[in-house]
This record gives sequence, structure tokens and C-alpha cells, in this order.
Amino acid sequence: MKNSARALFILAVSSISQLALALPDDWQQEMTILSDRAEIDRKAGTVIYEGNVILTQGTLRIESDRLMILRSGNTLEKAVAEGNNGEPARYQQQVTAGKPMTRAHGDRIDYFAARRQVTLTGDSQLEQDGNLFSGEHIVYDMDKETVKADGGTRNDSQATPDSGSSGDRRIKVIIQPQQATDENAES
Repeated sequence: MKNSARALFILAVSSISQLALALPDDWQQEMTILSDRAEIDRKAGTVIYEGNVILTQGTLRIESDRLMILRSGNTLEKAVAEGNNGEPARYQQQVTAGKPMTRAHGDRIDYFAARRQVTLTGDSQLEQDGNLFSGEHIVYDMDKETVKADGGTRNDSQATPDSGSSGDRRIKVIIQPQQATDENAES
């Protein structure tokens, strides 16, 4: 009973400290974009950046060859990043205070700011807390803390004996073991 009360107290204190350490929302931070070229359409609310594009806003960083930004006023609604010449578009963001950066890459990255969702398409990879997800299509929802991965399809000439059925690609997931805490070590 004494250990249960102690565990409950530790859980309550850690929950409060996580709230206190929470990062300021990236969307409230200043946005900086570097590129070789830009094309602005104020009526449509779009800007297209091309050539070695780097977007930063708070802990968010997107690198790509081409980046299309859709804004509503001064608020980022959606960013579509595309790689080029075999180089993928890249994304990184610290989603939770005290945790490592979430990193991702793919031929195309759709970042939905208001939904806090990232969709990766084409030779995609997502790394979070040391865990790795690879596939043709990955959807990462930051608020729900979910990852959905799909291997996509391929033609029969791409099939290998280890790749499963002839029309389906497979996803790959690598999950790191949980680290023992001091409290678990004492038990």
C-alpha cells in the first residue's frame, strides 16, 4: 500500500513537471525560410520555394528541393515538401519536451500544422524515440501518438523471394527495448 501511494505521488509530480516543461507551440514561433527562388500568390495564399529549401519554426525543420506553403493569414496551414534527384525531403521536430527529436524523410512530406500530422510518401522513414518505421506511405499523428505505415504495391519485376506476395511491399518496424528505471531495478 505504501509503495502504491509513493508510485501515485511520483506519477502526479511527473505529470505536473511535464506540463511545466512543455515546449511552446511551434506554430506560435517565427518562421524562417531559405531558398534559391520563390513564387508568391497572395490571392491563393500559397508560396512555392525551390532550390535547397530550409524551413524552420521553433523546433520544426523541413529541408527539401521544393516546398509549397499554404497559409491562412500568418498561420501555416500546410507545407508540402518534395525531394529531387534521389534526395528525399526531410522533417524533424521535438514533439514532446525532454524527448529526442522526431525525424523523418520521404520523397514527399505533407505537414498539416493545425492537425499536427505528417504524411510521408515514397521511400519513407520515421524515427521516434529510437524506434524506426519504414514504408512507402507513413502517417504520423502527433496528438494521438499514432503511426500508420503501408508498404505500397510494386510490379512483379520488383518482387523478391523475401518480399512477400508479388504485388505487395512490406513495411519494416524496429522497436527499441524499454530501458529499466531505477525503481524497476530495486524491485
